[in-house]
Amino acid sequence: MNAVRTQALRSAHHSKTITVKHNIDGVTNMSESLALLGHLKKFGTLVSFRFMRDPLTQERTGLAFASYMHFDDVNKAVSSRRQIVSGLQAPFNSIEVANFIESPNSNA
Repeated sequence: MNAVRTQALRSAHHSKTITVKHNIDGVTNMSESLALLGHLKKFGTLVSFRFMRDPLTQERTGLAFASYMHFDDVNKAVSSRRQIVSGLQAPFNSIEVANFIESPNSNA
């Protein structure tokens, strides 16, 4: 019973999603996008990955969201806030990751 309650509380406050801040000049083509995706996959099983785009210009904003299958994968991914992605050209190979905390009203 306590394990169920703990999991419910954990789910209410934490998401299995992280935000990824990246330099838009460093991720401009498919191979660079795959390098970033490959970097994030080393922390666990990804269930979704998406780049955010400006609604008017459709240009990437420098923000992406990655969702993992397990909470432990998220913890591994955010254990180091600033990370270097191999396969991306310096100085554009630095990313910053953080937990994504969903708003309680996000399903409204």
